[in-house]
Amino acid sequence: MKFIADRTVGKLVKILRLFGYDVRYISGGTREDLRRGMKDEGRILLTRNRRQAEEWGDLRVVTVQANLPREQVREVLEALQLRPAEEHYFSRCLLCNEKLTTISKEEAEGKVPDFIFQSYDRFHTCPRCARIFWPGSHLQRVIKELEKIVGGIS
Repeated sequence: MKFIADRTVGKLVKILRLFGYDVRYISGGTREDLRRGMKDEGRILLTRNRRQAEEWGDLRVVTVQANLPREQVREVLEALQLRPAEEHYFSRCLLCNEKLTTISKEEAEGKVPDFIFQSYDRFHTCPRCARIFWPGSHLQRVIKELEKIVGGIS
């Protein structure tokens, strides 16, 4: 499932990407940019703007009511009856939305701090922005937070 999000739900985007969902973020684009993403790419619009839902006709829109990002995620997952799979967690760049690719430890050498290189064996990179990711000490805490979100879905 692919999404396009407008500037009214910017914080929601990052959490959905953590779950592994493909979410294009349009922070300053036009309505035509949104329409193109929805129609040409088959994306579902995520917005807090109630008027937008009426405006798009047959294109799919999820109008988010909640203020807090965690609650917004629950709304989207419930509205679309989605159950994120843990094997997809952390599979996308949080900034670019690109699918991450695995790189060898040797490829990460010199591109990450020395203590990170010595401490971890698994690395991923974003093919667009070249950021490198590793399963840091915060990983289990973030997974627990994601599971709390999913666990709160009825």
